[in-house]
Amino acid sequence: YTPALCSVLYEKTLQEFHDHFKKITFDYKATLNGLGVEYIQGTIEQVKETQVNYDYLAICTGSSYADPWKANQDCLEMDERLDYLQKQRQEYLNANNILCIGGGPVGVEIVGEIAYRSPQKSLTLINNGSVVLSSAPNHLGEKAQKILKARGISLIMNEKAEKKDEVYVTDKSKQILKPDLVYNCVGVKPNTQFLEKEWVDGGGYVKVEDTLNVHGKSNVFALGDVNNCGEAKLYYAAHMQAMHFCRNLSRLLNGKQMIPYQHAVPAMFISIGPYYSVGTMSKLNFSGWPLGQEKGSIIAAWIKYIIEKINVQGGSNVEVLINQALYTYNNLKLC
Repeated sequence: YTPALCSVLYEKTLQEFHDHFKKITFDYKATLNGLGVEYIQGTIEQVKETQVNYDYLAICTGSSYADPWKANQDCLEMDERLDYLQKQRQEYLNANNILCIGGGPVGVEIVGEIAYRSPQKSLTLINNGSVVLSSAPNHLGEKAQKILKARGISLIMNEKAEKKDEVYVTDKSKQILKPDLVYNCVGVKPNTQFLEKEWVDGGGYVKVEDTLNVHGKSNVFALGDVNNCGEAKLYYAAHMQAMHFCRNLSRLLNGKQMIPYQHAVPAMFISIGPYYSVGTMSKLNFSGWPLGQEKGSIIAAWIKYIIEKINVQGGSNVEVLINQALYTYNNLKLC
């Protein structure tokens, strides 16, 4: 479960790191085979003329961004991924001055975790906007920014950073930064390089109808980070899209018309350390007010934990029921 790596990587001890990693991973092949799904692990190395026929196709190739958060093609096995993360963890332990470029959800969670785990380290976050989490509703970014400042994190706003030789230089104030470790949390790219150009928009995202099928293709769908449906690229949104796709597929198989996808409710929960979060849902903000405005909200942290646990696992009868309730809530727009 990729979003949880921000917490895993910065665990205090190596044993805690290993234990946490095991909690958020599972064997794709064993799990999917148990559901009757044929799973093939690997990458395409050669394209032959042989065709693979299908009745319906779902494109769920996701997006790519800077290391170490998303696995690359050299880390397809779980042991390889763990070894790679251990090396990244060691770089973090050796660093005293850390720079994070980008004030979106990933950047905020990274500096929040490090500030809690290693308050002695010097932390700088650069953001090209005036506030972090600029896509978050209900002024959530302003609340998060206040907490980051209280944690002693140096914030450089309305600027970009460019690497020149062994240093980083900001584009406006020309500040010179000499970090030991840099996390680049900008430049998310959809994994659509294998598709024809007419399938994607100017940003490389697959063009989809309001029913999540590819524009002009009634039996091909694109879900999650890879499509241009117009909502935030968050796990919760991708999960809601997957649930909607399954329902539309069932309707098609039963000779019924598809129904439009109702965009996920404007909700966002961002961890700031292992025990606090900021969040917003149904126009309600959870920022720690009034007593924890410099730490964050414990309630938001618990809501985030419960939603992620249900979405990721969702195997028990209770979790399936709650998953269905979340989907229904999303479609009724009770906000």
